[in-house]
Amino acid sequence: MGDPLEAPGAAGAPTHRGAVFSWPLMALMVGYTVGSTVLWYRARHLIPLGRAESVVALYWVGLLVFFGGLWLLRGVAPWRLRRETLLVPVVATALLSVFWLYGRVGGYRIWIGDPPPYGGLRGLQPYFFFVGSSVLFRMALPLIAGRALFGRRPVDYGYGFERAFDRWWIYAGLVALVIPAVIWASSQPAFLRTYPWCRRGIADGVMLGGAFVVYAAAAFAFYSSGEAFWRGFILLGVARELRWNALSFMVMPYVLGHLGKPISETLGAVAAGLVLGALALHHRSFWLGALSHWIIAMSMDLSAMWRKGVTWVW
Repeated sequence: MGDPLEAPGAAGAPTHRGAVFSWPLMALMVGYTVGSTVLWYRARHLIPLGRAESVVALYWVGLLVFFGGLWLLRGVAPWRLRRETLLVPVVATALLSVFWLYGRVGGYRIWIGDPPPYGGLRGLQPYFFFVGSSVLFRMALPLIAGRALFGRRPVDYGYGFERAFDRWWIYAGLVALVIPAVIWASSQPAFLRTYPWCRRGIADGVMLGGAFVVYAAAAFAFYSSGEAFWRGFILLGVARELRWNALSFMVMPYVLGHLGKPISETLGAVAAGLVLGALALHHRSFWLGALSHWIIAMSMDLSAMWRKGVTWVW
């Protein structure tokens, strides 16, 4: 496969074997990801770590597996990598670790206190805290790190719009395929135990329309920060040297971040992450991925509320 970021033979283009796409490396990382996922779902009640601690531990082990795989399967030792290729995965894993341990909804109790009662915007405060943490750890701090450590601009991590809507019809097709599956999944008990994500805004079976609009806007910020992190900072940061092999690393933390959701959704994230990553490598932008992710997420919330008979008040 060709280099999605640099023309072959261009100045600074990678020349070692790590730049050649490696199916064994992809198989190693997907195998680790799927194996860790299935093991966690089957043995989570026996694991002494909580969900957040388990995810963080699996992230760091996965980081070692990736660099070890590059070395053993491609003959590229870590010290031969460019500084950006080596540090982006390490910085990303560190940021994810802090985010999982202290920035999610559980972190609300650590920093602020007990969450407010369910209902309206007040009930959604823990979710807004979660979104703010996501924007900080998955957008702001990666951009600061990219500028300070590597001299990169936001456009270098997919924030540009020049080719953002290239091949938009692929995203539209993916959304059209997924939404019917979401509607079917919303009839399953496992789905309804997880969704809707806006459940803290519901009280006595009632959702205020205005609160949902604010929630939906915050959710777009959340999914934009996620795509900026997975398909921007991590993927494009590593792909500048390793080209398509960057997909094999990105998919690992992306999928493991779904632990706790229905296992079908977590395993399905393998294919979703690879497809969205390949598209992002093509047009060097994550915005259509963010929009697609948001539309699907809103369909999940709305389907779950429909199944549960939630009443809307405007």
